[in-house]
Amino acid sequence: MKYLSIALIVFFYSCKKISRESKSEKTIEIETPVIPFEEKKEPATKGIFGDFLGNKDSVYVFTQKIDTVKELTIISFKENKYPNITISQSIGADLETLKLNNFKGDVLLVNAKLKDTNFYEYYLFVYKDSMWKQPVNRFAIHKSNYFDSLIPITNNPEDSTQLLRYYSVFNMDKKSEEKFTWKLLRESIPMFEEED
Repeated sequence: MKYLSIALIVFFYSCKKISRESKSEKTIEIETPVIPFEEKKEPATKGIFGDFLGNKDSVYVFTQKIDTVKELTIISFKENKYPNITISQSIGADLETLKLNNFKGDVLLVNAKLKDTNFYEYYLFVYKDSMWKQPVNRFAIHKSNYFDSLIPITNNPEDSTQLLRYYSVFNMDKKSEEKFTWKLLRESIPMFEEED
């Protein structure tokens, strides 16, 4: 019993000493450094060559700047032969040239990359009167309607003044689990003719 009393006194004394030491400990706050926000610049995609005037003088076209914060893509031309093309609400672009009726030069097809990866958005540009013009409005194809062999816009074989383009529309579908689907449509659309 005597030893038990001594053990209890030593135990309580050591607990009191530990609690005093823990109260004297200081908390050190470490300030996290403020890191300034840097604009995220994606690497430019590889470019293509296009003869936009139809004079057999091809020029290199490429994605010069991609600003993912402002959602802005700038398409440029080597040696600044043509004015830049700015596409808003995009975080990149794939470029392609097309040969279309009524245009002696190449036409630039831009597949703009969106934050919403469910869509492929397309812009068609023609160089006319010293500026880039869009012979048709932009259009989009949902990823559920897209397949590798799909050509989003082509010449209309039945009418040389028109283009055929594909696009997706929202379709209410009571049979579907999701109650909606995306439907791929094709339409023939007029375009302006290039003047000689």
